Amino acid sequence: MPKLSGALLAIVVAAALVVAVAIAGSALAFDQLRAIGSRYMVAVAFIAAWSLLFLVMTMMRARATPVVASAGPLLWVAYRFCVAAASGGWPLVVDLLAEAVLAAGFCGYMLGGEQPKAYYRGRLPGA
Repeated sequence: MPKLSGALLAIVVAAALVVAVAIAGSALAFDQLRAIGSRYMVAVAFIAAWSLLFLVMTMMRARATPVVASAGPLLWVAYRFCVAAASGGWPLVVDLLAEAVLAAGFCGYMLGGEQPKAYYRGRLPGA
C-alpha cells in the first residue's frame, strides 16, 4: 500500500483532527456548540462530515476523491459567506474571503497536484 506523504498527508492529518475535535467537542461540550447558533452549528457539522467522508474516500483510494473533496470546502465557504453577508458583519466577510483563497489552493492541489493524481489512481510506488 502506498504511503501518504507531504501535503496530502498533512491534509489527512488535519481532516482527522477536525473529526476528532468535532466528535469530542459535541460529546463533552455540546452547550458550546449550541451557543454559537444554528447557522454556525450547520457549518461545524458540515465540515466534520466532509472531513470524515474525505478520510474514508482516501482510505479507499477512490478516484473521485479529489473532485468530491474539492466540492466540500467550496460549499462550506459559500455557506459561511452567505451567513456572514446576511448578518451584516464585514469582518466575517473578510475572513471568508481569506478562507476562499485557502479553499482555492486546496482545490487546485487536489485537482491538479501530481501526488493526489498518483495516489488516487494507484500509481505511487508500492501501489
